[in-house]
Amino acid sequence: MSIVLPHQPHFIGQPRDVNVFWGYGLHVDAPGDFVRKPMAACSGRELMTEILGQLRIESGAARILETTVVIPCMMPFITSQFLRREKGDRPAVAPEGWRNLGFVGQFVELPDDVVFTVEYSVRSAQAAVSKLLDLDTKPAPVYKGQFDPRVLLKAFVTLHDLHM
Repeated sequence: MSIVLPHQPHFIGQPRDVNVFWGYGLHVDAPGDFVRKPMAACSGRELMTEILGQLRIESGAARILETTVVIPCMMPFITSQFLRREKGDRPAVAPEGWRNLGFVGQFVELPDDVVFTVEYSVRSAQAAVSKLLDLDTKPAPVYKGQFDPRVLLKAFVTLHDLHM
């Protein structure tokens, strides 16, 4: 389970006394640690009970449960971008031989990039427009942090629980 706590207010017109967050569950068929039911069979209140248990929130849990609205939503293909694939499984942004067809979004092939980001979708659109209009521009470059010594040092420090 993962949760996202965006900066508040998240929505235009969101009341000051309302906080919004959302979460994802990967193993929806497994029983929870605090609510012994599969996530897919849980009510919103039961999902919140599991979240509070996972976060070890005991003090105030009853008040949180009474004042929180949880809307369960099943999205069975939300992580389909991460499934294993082989060359040719995804179309090229601008397939060879086509002059008026371009694909954009999370399910096109972009070399060296990582799906599930807004940047991926933007780069695919930039690449499609550039190719279809025969422009001399390229999409914004992909940041390759795995080769940045500063990023590698921070990862090492974090993984080894070091304090520098």
